[in-house]
Amino acid sequence: MEQLLTAEDVARLLKIKVSTVYDGVYRGLLPAVRLWQGKRRALMRFRLSDLEQFVQQHATTTSVTPSTASPVRRPNK
Repeated sequence: MEQLLTAEDVARLLKIKVSTVYDGVYRGLLPAVRLWQGKRRALMRFRLSDLEQFVQQHATTTSVTPSTASPVRRPNK
């Protein structure tokens, strides 16, 4: 059986807030294993393989070139 991660583990791996993890699940964007439904929310765990697939499908790469980079503006003192 594959090890299951908590929402806190996922948040740490993706460098996002735990509330964002839950929001992604409830919006149907982030795959989760629902173990049971509690009074306020479901007990969820996450498969690492599902997260890797999710990141591959949704990740975008960006590059900044000198022509598209905006200059850094510093506040006047």
